[in-house]
Amino acid sequence: MSQAPFKNPDDPFDGLLLPMSAWKAVEDAHITNLQQLQAIASVIDQIPCIGPEAQVIRDRLGHRTTKKSVWVRLVFPKQSERKAAAALSA
Repeated sequence: MSQAPFKNPDDPFDGLLLPMSAWKAVEDAHITNLQQLQAIASVIDQIPCIGPEAQVIRDRLGHRTTKKSVWVRLVFPKQSERKAAAALSA
C-alpha cells in the first residue's frame, strides 16, 4: 500500500507531483494555483511556454481527479455465534 504524499499547507497545487520541467513550464505561464491549471487543462498544449509538458500536466491532473476514497464496513460475528463455531471445531 502506498502512502499519500505529504500535504504542505503552502502548496497551491495540492500535492500535484510534476517533473521539474513541468513545474518550470507552469511557472513560466504564470499559473499560480490548481484552479487556474484545471481551468486551462483542455487548451494547455496551445500555451507556448508549456509546449511538450502539456501531456504530463494533463495526465497528472487526470490522475488526481480519479482518486477516490473507498469506505469498507467490517462485519464481525456476534459473540454467541463465535462461541458456537468454536464449540463445533473443538
